[in-house]
Amino acid sequence: MVQLSQLFEVEMNVHLVLDEKPTRTEQKLKTLGNYVQQYPSGWKKRLEFAELLYQTGRWLEAVEEYHQVLQREPCLIEVRLQIGNILHLLGKDTEAIAVYQEALSVCHNAATKRHIEGLIELYNHHPHEAVNLLESAASIEPCNPAHWHAIGQIYQEIESPLAALKAFDQALSLNPNDVIALSQSYQSLLAVGKFKEARKGLEQALKLCPNDCRTLQQLTTHRCQQGLVAGEEGKQTKKLIKTALALAPDSAIAHQVLSLYHLCRGKWDKAVAVLLKFTEENPNSPFGWYYYAQCLFYTANSYTAAEAIVKAYQLYPHDCEIYLALCEILPAAGRLEAFGINSSQPEQMTNTTSISLIQEMLNRFPQKWSVWVTAGRVLVEIFQDIEVGCKVSGHAVQLQPQLPQAWFLHGRVLALAGRHRQAIEALEEGWQWLPKGYLQSVSAAVWLGESYQVLGDEPRSRKWWQEACDRTPALMEFNPTTAYYWQGRALLALGDVKGAKKAYCRAISGHLLYPARGEVKQAVPNL
Repeated sequence: MVQLSQLFEVEMNVHLVLDEKPTRTEQKLKTLGNYVQQYPSGWKKRLEFAELLYQTGRWLEAVEEYHQVLQREPCLIEVRLQIGNILHLLGKDTEAIAVYQEALSVCHNAATKRHIEGLIELYNHHPHEAVNLLESAASIEPCNPAHWHAIGQIYQEIESPLAALKAFDQALSLNPNDVIALSQSYQSLLAVGKFKEARKGLEQALKLCPNDCRTLQQLTTHRCQQGLVAGEEGKQTKKLIKTALALAPDSAIAHQVLSLYHLCRGKWDKAVAVLLKFTEENPNSPFGWYYYAQCLFYTANSYTAAEAIVKAYQLYPHDCEIYLALCEILPAAGRLEAFGINSSQPEQMTNTTSISLIQEMLNRFPQKWSVWVTAGRVLVEIFQDIEVGCKVSGHAVQLQPQLPQAWFLHGRVLALAGRHRQAIEALEEGWQWLPKGYLQSVSAAVWLGESYQVLGDEPRSRKWWQEACDRTPALMEFNPTTAYYWQGRALLALGDVKGAKKAYCRAISGHLLYPARGEVKQAVPNL
């Protein structure tokens, strides 16, 4: 994990995959810098110098040195690929494409050519065309894991977890100890509800590479969600967090994991203080403000959370998660004017002076199903724009027709719009795509019961609420606090007041976060 100091005056951390952890970097940089000045015609030491600059986050300097290397050895494809990668990470996609096009003219390997052409399509914002070219490269070189990694990462970026897992599985079939595939497949495994497999992969990756920051952060987050924050398990979780912080003391996400640990222990003041301190010390870190906003929102401090998430957006309006957080936090804080939507004519989705935040989000991330369903929910629930909201949400299932969660959340939008028959159709369609043990099915079963109840079908509503109760024990293994919350909702719907109160109280004692906590605290005294 390196901190970039040259990215538009915004503090960013980037996870790098290196063959080995660099040691004594400052001394090496000084020695190599002196050497290339003394012997400017050589290229091997200059290449070593450029690599070290890359590893330490001094990317603009690294690019200059890589170009110097190419002047002496123009056929080094790896160097051209590295320059293109750095320019892409710096947000300079046009320059990266130009570098890759030059690389094609000196490349003689068919698979590498297809790979480079795929990267060009990716940076031109054509992810599906990029995947086709990368799959062509993989068909020529099926034993090269780099092709499968790239395919998996693109599918993951456009929120196509099933396709991503197929690519990562191909890489793991070549090498079951592929740390990159084990770590990067985690989010896709979560997205399809395979929580046990997700944790198992992280633990295997950590055994193979105990100082990998990304794996440490993902595993500690997973353990916190499981409630492993007390006793001996809690000590183990804290030890992993300390390791991550020691490896990446400037990382926003490492501090976010520490904050989450405190949240799950009920130490909310400590949780907020961790991220407040980080933003004070790193005021230009957009993700510091993003995690701080989330923490404030989870602890019912919506107004301050809105200020923090707006700050994150102003610093870096290029991240999907920041947009999604805006859609969650701004309505809770009553900051509807920040959406830039004329509430008297919401179907226009813009006002007379600026494009709406919703439209901006859809324009930036058109391939992400979660963006469409979130936009639809905001338009329906907050701005009461039923027609446009349902239509926008429906695009999510067009993008991912085999993903249960896309159908479930679209069904929820339809229910919020009062279209319960359509909501049931969507929810039941998602149910047809459920893999075994898909834990997001608990909430979907509750929503199905509610929609059937509105339509007056009591037997089916009770059937689905009982289904939710039956599936709750599996969810307990991954996130017991959330499981108790949904169990409470299902039992209350079934008329089991005593059972519902018991489940809700367990959710509260497990430090259930807002906004669900507010709902539960309001319900319990009346049971």
